[in-house]
Amino acid sequence: MAIFRKIHTSFWSDSFVSELDNDHKLFYIYLMTNERTKQCGVYEITKKQISFDLGYSMDRVSKLLTYFISKNKIRYNEKTNEIALGNWLKYNSSTSPLVQKCINKEFTLVKDTLLIEYVKSMDTQSQEEQEEEQEKEKEKKVNTPVKISFDKSLIFDKNEFKNSFPDWSKEKLKHYYEAAERYSEEGNKYVNWAKAIQGWASKDELQGKLKFNNHTEETETERKIREFKERGF
Repeated sequence: MAIFRKIHTSFWSDSFVSELDNDHKLFYIYLMTNERTKQCGVYEITKKQISFDLGYSMDRVSKLLTYFISKNKIRYNEKTNEIALGNWLKYNSSTSPLVQKCINKEFTLVKDTLLIEYVKSMDTQSQEEQEEEQEKEKEKKVNTPVKISFDKSLIFDKNEFKNSFPDWSKEKLKHYYEAAERYSEEGNKYVNWAKAIQGWASKDELQGKLKFNNHTEETETERKIREFKERGF
């Protein structure tokens, strides 16, 4: 179907591959990228053809095939000259209906059906490995302390800021408003800036860094209304 094959970037750092010598690495990559490969991971190729392409003796080809079979990386049928690549579908499968159709069609042409079972079973194992990795990621997220993430800049007018903290004095409002402006200018963002600023203030108070009068200062109008109420008017 395709005139190219994918080799995952993690191939070279794979623990199995890293232990191979140059001949084994070349042979392994050849099996995954030669022009006879199929989308399904099972294809026909003779030892003679491998020998011709790589310049290896027939005896050397047989030994290399035996080695990779012993490591459960491939299967090879001497009678049908078919080879199956383990983990092939892990890196070369697709959710595309066209690709799936191609894979299913190629499976119908495979003579040794045991090779199909082998390829599919290896893919099932890889899915289980992926599920394990997903579970580990979930556990990691659960055990990781939640931090306030950034989403929008700390841009707001003074009235909005004042209304968010009605019990704060002018001195305290001024201090944290200026701090928020500086934080915003540095490119920082919060999902909930009001909650974040409240957190700053609580932390400062606990550490005794800053002390403010928690009562807001009365405006002239508020003072007169209070005095009238106290006089009974």
